[in-house]
Amino acid sequence: MTNPFTRLGLARKGRIGRRRFWALGALLWGGFAVLYVFLENTLGRGATLVLYPPFFIAMAALMALRFHDRDKSGWWSLLVALPVLGPLWLFWQLALRAGTNGANRFGPDPRQAGRDYLTVA
Repeated sequence: MTNPFTRLGLARKGRIGRRRFWALGALLWGGFAVLYVFLENTLGRGATLVLYPPFFIAMAALMALRFHDRDKSGWWSLLVALPVLGPLWLFWQLALRAGTNGANRFGPDPRQAGRDYLTVA
């Protein structure tokens, strides 16, 4: 049985491509927004504070996996703390640039997953 976090792309090891990064990021942001509005309207603004830790953990895991696809350590995610330039650099690296071709030290190429050498591309 596989780990559900692995299936969602939120594991600590492995790689994910840009398409999955965008999809999971949109899903996380959308879920956060819906839960935030719900909690704020039903229990008040203070109740929304419980949403931040799981959201930040999930986003950190997602960014780490994307950095792994770029053959970099997930610790590069800490650059988000730099004002203006940190988030811009992270966006460029994670959302716009392609991952490394072929396997790297973090695992096989996610674009090649499930492909057979006999399959014609």
